[in-house]
Amino acid sequence: MPEGDTIRRLADRITERFAGQTCSRCVTRDPRLVGLDLAGSRLVDADAVGKHLFLRFADPDGRRRSVHAHLLMDGRFLVGPASREHAFHRRIELWFDDGRLTGLDVPLLGVVPTDREHELVDHLGPDLCGPVVPDPVVVAARLQRDPDVPLAAALLDQRNVAGFGNVYAVELPFVVGLSPNQPVGAIRGLEGLLAIGTPMIRMHGAAGPRNTTGRRLGTADHFVYGRRACPVCASPLEHWTDRDSPWGRISSWCPVCQPVRSPRDTDLVRARRLLALHPVRRDPMFPRADAREPDGLSADR
Repeated sequence: MPEGDTIRRLADRITERFAGQTCSRCVTRDPRLVGLDLAGSRLVDADAVGKHLFLRFADPDGRRRSVHAHLLMDGRFLVGPASREHAFHRRIELWFDDGRLTGLDVPLLGVVPTDREHELVDHLGPDLCGPVVPDPVVVAARLQRDPDVPLAAALLDQRNVAGFGNVYAVELPFVVGLSPNQPVGAIRGLEGLLAIGTPMIRMHGAAGPRNTTGRRLGTADHFVYGRRACPVCASPLEHWTDRDSPWGRISSWCPVCQPVRSPRDTDLVRARRLLALHPVRRDPMFPRADAREPDGLSADR
């Protein structure tokens, strides 16, 4: 499933390419869009709220309408060139002066008056890639409303905070030495994880690909997501499949570096060392060292 940073970049690409242009032709192949014709309407902009995409149009009669899309696991948009996919996959096609916008296998599509977009996203938590930067302390309190929920499940629950997906739910716990299985109520200093994750996802929302290590910048590089061994202690990683996982998504963690304990502290010393090369360290929100830190990185950090 595309994460909030991916949808943010998509919205910005669509706006940059097509904003202000009039749709010359509109083809839909989705029963929820029966009768929709945007030909003659001007694309005002595209916006993202969490993982929701809105394409905002101004009609010739003054109405404002928004095409709402959620990509779930397999949906995507092709920006610019014509798609060669079979027509069945092309759920919506919009022609503009500067190319074509095609929604491929988009599972959730609809149209709503622009001034009612909020009704589709009011249930979401603070938007990590939105215009207002969420307060990590506020978000931490939202994540810990149900203390028995595992950390990864709390991060993925868009009602708590909107934008994190599975890569962040695997990588951020590793960076701060927490198990994704750790109950959120037994975590001290959770705002530290968010003070790392918030600027990181916003950075990736401005420019991809998503890189959580700071190594091989310009590539999608991760510590434990999609890997077999811990990069710190070399222990074999443990895994959930999406069928086994209590939160229905695959997961990976190091049983040595990320033990489940009650209570468990967020390890910002570990985070600062693992992310020593990551550009996110330059962000003002990133946790700073307030004392001399010990040398080395122990497996239990």
